[in-house]
Amino acid sequence: MLMSADLPEPAQRYLRELEHELRFEHKYAKNICLEISEHFYEAVECSQSSPEQAALQVTQRFGSPQTLAAEFSAVLITQKLRNTLLMNMGIILSIILGVLTCLSGHQGGPAIFAALVSGGVAWAGLLGIQRSNLNGAPLYHWLCTPMIACQATSFALTLALLWNVYISTGASTYYHAFEMIAVSVLVVRMIHLKLCSRSMCALWRKVRH
Repeated sequence: MLMSADLPEPAQRYLRELEHELRFEHKYAKNICLEISEHFYEAVECSQSSPEQAALQVTQRFGSPQTLAAEFSAVLITQKLRNTLLMNMGIILSIILGVLTCLSGHQGGPAIFAALVSGGVAWAGLLGIQRSNLNGAPLYHWLCTPMIACQATSFALTLALLWNVYISTGASTYYHAFEMIAVSVLVVRMIHLKLCSRSMCALWRKVRH
């Protein structure tokens, strides 16, 4: 396969702008640009017109780099939200299992309930988006609900675990270790999602306007 440097200037410029718009997730941006570059290669090889003209036709078919990046970022955040929610549900089940096996005497009370409710809202939002086949501006708008609910789930779980650490003085050492590791993972994940969602929302606003 040709190197991207061998592509016509319109294609190279398009790929640079696309990678810039997806810079908040470097590996994802590289994979997407590689996928898009293959379309440019095929167009250049199969077109009867000049390479520059063939590349321009591809850019017109895809739309602006910002629009395409917004679409791919919506796919990315949906995947991240699903993965985060699965992780959160796993932590909730671990807390319940810890209580049932007497590793801990507390469940986290209202915080666990809040995590379950917000997690349910996030899942409902993602399923609703999938069933409605939303795209473009409506998709970006409705993604805000599961994004906020997912962060609320992680925050409530963090509070529940910290509360357990504070009051469960007689809990198992292994369970305390699990709680601290879970808190660390949740905090890192929340920060990561916050940074990604901030960049994505800025991109979506740019496309909508």
